[in-house]
Amino acid sequence: MDARVTAEELARTDAERAALDKLRELTGEADSPMERHAIRLHLIVERAAERRGLQVDRELVLCAALLHDAGGYPGAFTGGPYVSDGRRLTGEVLAPFGWEADRLRRCLDAVELHHRLSAQWERGPEVELLRRADRTDLQPPVTGWRRELARRAPRRGLYREVAKIVGRSARAGTLPRIFFVKPGEGAREPRNG
Repeated sequence: MDARVTAEELARTDAERAALDKLRELTGEADSPMERHAIRLHLIVERAAERRGLQVDRELVLCAALLHDAGGYPGAFTGGPYVSDGRRLTGEVLAPFGWEADRLRRCLDAVELHHRLSAQWERGPEVELLRRADRTDLQPPVTGWRRELARRAPRRGLYREVAKIVGRSARAGTLPRIFFVKPGEGAREPRNG
């Protein structure tokens, strides 16, 4: 692998740049731990797809990776399962780009179902591979490839960010629901004020 990879290098389309901009707005910074987590997820999905001989929609994967945890941040979190808030937010971010319904559904499912305990192949390879990539990235990098990936997109601050999102969900009493949410049914309307 080469030198450090940045989200700016990966975000080539208008939709990808909109997803990156929204993540940066919510986190309040560029190159945040969550942004680097998204980069790693994207690269893990690409590698897994290649190894399995699967075709995945690159733009869909990057948008989903950038926004998969965004529903857990103030400004997006409404008190329901944060994965459902992420689905709603992702739909809002991608609405201007006119994605076909099935493509948009796969992206929204990838965001909302990334904590599902069971495989999601029937929803599309992007959904299942993002789910697997998220689990993989939350584990310490023990293989040579994953160690190199962690050098290219450093992991520093990841667990602290995850703890904030988990804490917000726990305080709202919705943490268990992130594993069992029904696609498209868990988001609440944003609270006023």
